[in-house]
Order: sequence, then structure tokens, then C-alpha cells
Amino acid sequence: MTRSAILASVQDQVISDTVAALGERAAAGQPVASPEQHRREVGQLLGLVLRCVDEGCADSIVAPSQRLAADRFVAGVDLAEAQGAFNVLGEMLWQHTASALAGEQQLEVLRLVSTVLGTGKDTLARTYVALASGDGSAPGQPPRAAAGTTGSHAAAPVQAEVRGHVGVITLDDPRKRNAIGARLASGVIAALARLQAQQVRAVVLRAAPGMSVWSSGHDINELPRGHRDPLGYNDHLEGLLRAIRTFPAPVIAMVHGSVWGGALDLVLSSDLVTADETASFAITAANLGLPYNTTGLLHFFGRLPINLVKEMFFTTAPLNAQKAREWLLINHLVDAADLEAFTFDMAATIATKSPMAMAVIKEQLRVLTDYQPVAAQVYERIQGLRREAYDSSDYLEGLRAFAEKRPPVFRGS
Repeated sequence: MTRSAILASVQDQVISDTVAALGERAAAGQPVASPEQHRREVGQLLGLVLRCVDEGCADSIVAPSQRLAADRFVAGVDLAEAQGAFNVLGEMLWQHTASALAGEQQLEVLRLVSTVLGTGKDTLARTYVALASGDGSAPGQPPRAAAGTTGSHAAAPVQAEVRGHVGVITLDDPRKRNAIGARLASGVIAALARLQAQQVRAVVLRAAPGMSVWSSGHDINELPRGHRDPLGYNDHLEGLLRAIRTFPAPVIAMVHGSVWGGALDLVLSSDLVTADETASFAITAANLGLPYNTTGLLHFFGRLPINLVKEMFFTTAPLNAQKAREWLLINHLVDAADLEAFTFDMAATIATKSPMAMAVIKEQLRVLTDYQPVAAQVYERIQGLRREAYDSSDYLEGLRAFAEKRPPVFRGS
């Protein structure tokens, strides 16, 4: 049976489950299309995925994704919502094909699926940025700002600007304490695409001035309520981390305030970290009963001593700025009054160096630290253990306790 035939054999169930998952957004207050429209769009998207998998490349998804982006942009649909079907379809394909495949065939098909859907999402983001630049606006439409780059707090949780050869991305959603939801993540990804097009040589990632929380981490309200991997490949936080790690110029996280949960993964995925005495860092997955994914653990393992990684994950206790400096989580600890000047001086210095050399060195270091060989049976065992955890009553209890602002009562089941 061909790879596409294996996927086609589960397509009805995949489409139904994807439509149902997209429908759950209505309960969370997110804008959604009708079930009929979702079913039609998901069916078309799955057809493209099957074609690309059969061809062994992602080329066939590019042009349809450009057309989809143009239609959504003109209709005023947010980039995060436009990418929603790609994210959920990817999760459902992983779930439904993993049991039908084994060994190298499983890894190869899932790799192709991820590549195809990732290419589609990247095409959507690039098209949104091009349309938002003004030159690419649809006929008869005024130039519009890229999602998450300009405008009010309510409409734009991310701001972006260029200072010389340095790009600046500002997390600016005080109402949600810069929680990393789909809109904020998509805003940063779109800003990175725009800054790359403007050929910046360094990027400073910061919170808006005056915020005491740099980021509160993954938006808990957007985590699935069981029976789905909360940190799957297509999760918006995971996509944001990949965008930071693969951006072809150094990214400096400038930290004033506390960093929680998945936001710490974002800081560690940056190339350099500057901070002041207000900074603190905590990874709080165990408070939610959330089994952190292997990719994220590798991010921590690649930057920090294993005993510190274990202590942070097992206790969830914050690490203050001084301790973070001692453990080399941050590169430079400076006074709050000097943090901005120090960071931008560093970025300006980096911007005088060869951008081609920096891009190659960064990519080499990423490859050397990101790619750790794992046997197929070991990967399957880890995923099985994680599935038991996120399908457990403990995970649901962690989410309920967070929403109810009380300590969770975990029972180990």
C-alpha cells in the first residue's frame, strides 16, 4: 500500500475529528467558520496533503496556500485562524496514522506530513506579510498592517520595528500578560518574516516597557482538554520556537520581569539572553500535570546542566536573576536602568559582523544541538508514556485548578 493510500484509508475519520476539534474553538470564544465550511476546507487540504505525500515533496501545496491566504486576508481573517486547519489536521493525521504504520515507514510518512503542512503554514505567513506590506494589497483594498505588527493592544499583541540593521519585536499584550496563544505566536512569526525580508542582522525580543511579566507562558485556555497532545508539532508555541531557532540572524531575548512555563523555552530558544534583577525563570508544566515534549526537553538539555533541568521541572520553583546568571541561563545580568542600552549596543555590534557567516554558524549550532538520534521503538515508548499522562485525570485536574485559581490535587492517575 502506498503512503498516500494509507493516509486515504483514514481520511473520513481524520476529517470528522479535525472538524470537531476546530468546532471546539467556538466554546473558547474564538471565531470559527461553520462546520460545513470547515469540512469542505479540511477535505480540500487533506487532498493536497495526500497528493504531496504521494509525490514525495511539498511543492503542490504552495500555490493553493497562497490563494487561501489572499482570500482570508481580504476577508479580514486573522493569520492564526487561517492556519488553524493546518495545525489541527496535522495532529489528527499523526494520531490516526501512527497505529497504521510501523518503524521507518511511520517516521517517513509523518515526516512528509509535517513538511507538507509546515510548508503550507509558512506560505500562508509569507503571503500575509507580503499583502500587509502595501505593495501586495488586494485590488481595491487599502494597505493593511500585518497581523500582530501594528495597531492597538486588542488587535495587535506584537509590535515590530527596525532600528538600523536591528529588528525589534515587542510582546505587547498586558491583558493576558503576554501569554503565548495562537495570535501572539502568529504575530511574532509574521514579524520575523517581515524582518527577514528587510535583511536585519540581529533581532531583540522583548516585553513592552513597564510590564512586570515578560511572558506568562503558553496560553492555558488554548491547551486541549485531554485526548490530544498539548504540545504536538503543530502547536503554535512549537511553531514559534522553530521560527526563532531557524531565523537566519541572532535573536537576543531581553528580559525584564518574570518568565513562566513555555516562555522559558522561548527564552532558551533565543541565541543570547540579557536580563536585569527583576528577571526570574520557572518551568511549570508539572503544576498542570502536563508531560513536556521531547523536543522541548532537548532545548533545556542543550542549554543547562541536567541537574538544574531536573530541579526546575520537578520543583517548578522560580530561578532568580542571580542564580540564572550563575547557571549561565542568561549571558549578561545588568541593572534595569541599563538593560535596554546594553542590549541594543550588543545587537548593534552583532549587526556589524558578516550576516552570511552568522547565519551559517547559527544553523550549524542548531543542527548539532537539535538532532539527537532516537530509535523508533524508543520514540514510540516515550510518546506512549506522554499519551498516558495527557489522557489522565491529573492533567484535567491541573487545568481545572489553574482556571479555578486553587492548588491542584493530583492522584497519579
